[in-house]
Amino acid sequence: MHDLINTLSFTQSLMPQTIQAAALNTGNIDMQGCDTLAIVLLVGNIVDTLDASHRVDVKIEHADDDNTGGPTTYAACTDDDVLNFSSLSAGQFLSIDSSTKEQKRHVIGYRGGKRFVKVTATPVSLATGGPISMLALKGALHQAPVSNG
Repeated sequence: MHDLINTLSFTQSLMPQTIQAAALNTGNIDMQGCDTLAIVLLVGNIVDTLDASHRVDVKIEHADDDNTGGPTTYAACTDDDVLNFSSLSAGQFLSIDSSTKEQKRHVIGYRGGKRFVKVTATPVSLATGGPISMLALKGALHQAPVSNG
């Protein structure tokens, strides 16, 4: 098959919801059966005025298989593990700290080679917050076609 729908796996890894006081994450994204991964962070209108003190920090982590099909302890990804971003600090690749970064999509590619990946968005001093969601797009699948229905 030579079409995207049957050769990529799409998963809504964080349902649309308001980020305000608690961190939200994708949960365990299992890389088994694929060689490439992109995480798409969809950010809506954050009601708070965003700045260095009022923001959403986003980090990416990865983990090996614990030999039971679950992840070991997650560790922060480095620049060598990702695409589209550089100068990661403790896995943080993005700080949504201005209006130019909201109502947009932000995409990070993963190439680190571990089985599990997780992306976490952490609010910092938000009073009202706003909507976010995340999608996991897996490619270079070992078996196709994939059911995305």
